[in-house]
Amino acid sequence: MAVVNANYVKRNENERQTAKANIYYIQTRPGRDKQRQSRVLFGPGGPMSRHEAYEFINAAPKGTYFYRLKLSPDPMLEDQRRDLNMQKLTRAIMKRLEKRLKTHIPWAAALHDDHTDIRHVHILAAIPGRLNRYELEFLIREATSLALSQRRFLDRGVSRLPWQEQQPAQTLQAGKYSAYKRYQPALVPRRGGAHLPQTSCECPRCHMLQRHNGHRGSHLCGSCGLMLHKQKEQAMTRRKGRELERFL
Repeated sequence: MAVVNANYVKRNENERQTAKANIYYIQTRPGRDKQRQSRVLFGPGGPMSRHEAYEFINAAPKGTYFYRLKLSPDPMLEDQRRDLNMQKLTRAIMKRLEKRLKTHIPWAAALHDDHTDIRHVHILAAIPGRLNRYELEFLIREATSLALSQRRFLDRGVSRLPWQEQQPAQTLQAGKYSAYKRYQPALVPRRGGAHLPQTSCECPRCHMLQRHNGHRGSHLCGSCGLMLHKQKEQAMTRRKGRELERFL
């Protein structure tokens, strides 16, 4: 399982200076030989300079929390060959965090692979509010899922990965989720002694069992927020529309 550590700069008069010092640290931390390194900073759009990182720190509105995140894939199960694309992995995770929080998050990061055998990425993100325990669990779950997905395709020799930071977080297919439909033996009691079978499905991302309670439309996973059965519902709507056109 990937590890995601998080702490934030305390809100005081020197919080922006502390955030800038963190940018300087992650770029110039000494390596194994205790010599100061000059690493490449990168952000949502690619490589970035230290000055550009300082600019989004200065432009952050009042009430912003500067979070110091550390992303580290499992060196035995996910990054045993030290070949994961850490920049793509970082961008995909931050995009999913933006989607979950429904806000734009400026950030800068640097890869550290020269002072330890465990590769990891240090990220400084300007987040408008504090992250709670559920957001941190979400980051760990997403990082593990994306790292394992990249690991599987790299082992197969596939150069183009199915998940890209420019694409939606999850591709929904009508037939894919039919395999996750389950009909539970549990019965829902009704008035008059009758019982109605309760249907459910399993989220393909976090594998949490969902309860439909009789409806067949799209719904969100209660654990990770993934939209389930979305395309299936759209296909049913289009089919009903075509049948209505033939009738008219």
